[in-house]
Amino acid sequence: MSTSCSYTLNPDISGVGVRISYYLQTLFLGWLSVRSGSLDEIAGALYTLIATNTAMAVTGLILGLKPSPEISFQDAVTMLYLLSMGWITVLASLAACNRLSEDTKILQLVSVVQSGAIGAFAFAVLRNAATFGQSPDCNGEARAVIFRPMSALHSGRILGWIVIASVTTAYTIMTGRDILAQFKRIKNKGNEPSGDSTHTPSDWQDRSPGILKPDPTVLASDTTSVRSHHTDHGTPTLPMDGRLLAVLLFITIFWIFFVLNTELVIRWNQPTSANSGPTWEFGQILPLLLTLLPFISTGNAFREFGMRRTRRVLRQRMVTVICD
Repeated sequence: MSTSCSYTLNPDISGVGVRISYYLQTLFLGWLSVRSGSLDEIAGALYTLIATNTAMAVTGLILGLKPSPEISFQDAVTMLYLLSMGWITVLASLAACNRLSEDTKILQLVSVVQSGAIGAFAFAVLRNAATFGQSPDCNGEARAVIFRPMSALHSGRILGWIVIASVTTAYTIMTGRDILAQFKRIKNKGNEPSGDSTHTPSDWQDRSPGILKPDPTVLASDTTSVRSHHTDHGTPTLPMDGRLLAVLLFITIFWIFFVLNTELVIRWNQPTSANSGPTWEFGQILPLLLTLLPFISTGNAFREFGMRRTRRVLRQRMVTVICD
């Protein structure tokens, strides 16, 4: 790519170590979400990616909007690609956590904070695209890529506004529905009758004068029943689960789409004066440590279940039935 102006890419933003960390975290978390049946395993890797996304967005806001910016508009475009990949992975994994347990309030809260930080960064980049970064004269040469390059300042900016408006609307509706559902659950719990106000069948006996009617004996089996509760993971049965394989394949293809386009963004926005080889520094090695937890959790899940179908296990629950 020929350029008549001078700019550099920040290695702490678009460096090879940062990109590999994002790629591996999103891939491992995506696989883990569909293979693991443990909320703790998924939540641990999910918190790590949420923290990475939030730190990246906040850092971009600080370095890009300070009086003397330390990142370029080209860096910001790369960050938007990485943050989009991470944000979509978080949403998909959060849905998997909600299927495993209803007690995910903290996860939902930190996810909202992360989404706010990413949205603020995307809005700042799109609104100030012409003057954003340390070399605004070079912003017109920035490229966005969806398999083919396009001007990030013109076509890419228009597409960015469309995406951010659509995503913001959909995310607001989804979050509002979740909040309303939480309030309804709390309200319903508050309206449930307490144990002291529950009447037994003997309280409703016809106490006619002079007639003694023995209270019916209610057996334990009449008041308490055992119900079976399905769980998603149990004893492995078939050697291969076709549905699981299809979901894993879809996640991998989706992941390749983002990785390929992010690498093309780096290639098209790379200054001609830059060195051809990647630069490995402390800022590139440290993010790779963040991949250890999702890697270990994913390895444990596949070692336990492999690619096998798992039989649903029936767990018995004691349910009290009030006869009136």
